[in-house]
Amino acid sequence: MILGRLLRLLLLLLVLVAGVWGFLFSLANSEPVALDLVLLRLPEAALSVWLVAAFITGGLCGLAAGSVAIWRARRAATSARSGAVAAVATVPGRAPAPASPGR
Repeated sequence: MILGRLLRLLLLLLVLVAGVWGFLFSLANSEPVALDLVLLRLPEAALSVWLVAAFITGGLCGLAAGSVAIWRARRAATSARSGAVAAVATVPGRAPAPASPGR
């Protein structure tokens, strides 16, 4: 019980520190800049806006790549598991293995 409250307090403190840091970051980087992406020229916005947008975009791309990797690994594991069960079931003189509960 006390550990849960302590973790909540630490999480709240972390969120507050991140919020203050973000506010100070935006104050220090408020100069407007325009981005030229070769084929597209983006309008002027504060430098902090572009930096935070790049950070969030990178995080989302990382999450997407990780999700694809996890999906492929799970699919391969399921395929290997079903292939192993089918191989055991086709051995002559051996009863098929019972289905395992769960995944």
